[in-house]
Amino acid sequence: MRRSRLATLFALLASGCLHAPSGPDPVATRQAIDRAAAQVRSCYRSPRVPFAARQIVTRLLVRFSAEGEPLGLPVVLRQDSLTTDNRPYAGRMAEAAVEAVLRCAPIRLPAELHAGGWDEFELTFSPTGIA
Repeated sequence: MRRSRLATLFALLASGCLHAPSGPDPVATRQAIDRAAAQVRSCYRSPRVPFAARQIVTRLLVRFSAEGEPLGLPVVLRQDSLTTDNRPYAGRMAEAAVEAVLRCAPIRLPAELHAGGWDEFELTFSPTGIA
């Protein structure tokens, strides 16, 4: 894959699902989640799938310990942009997203923002940047 496409391999977005509104500073937490997304982006390995499969957008729920280790496997919340042509590849795209999170552990995030901040959030994997 060309390097220019790698930059847009994901619009890997942290959704900002912060579960404690009175918790850590939301701006600092968002920046920490953005750093986690960038770290995971670098660990993504695209599966060998047709171009149509790269239209699939995978949303994961990820949970981490204060040390940045995954707490269990990331959970696939949903996949969007599924079509008759790419549906057979949905599992492989989800697996690649989960593997990227696990491959990059531990995630380097500030421990002081863990509780109620980045302990649980969504990551969106969109290989063509359509999310």
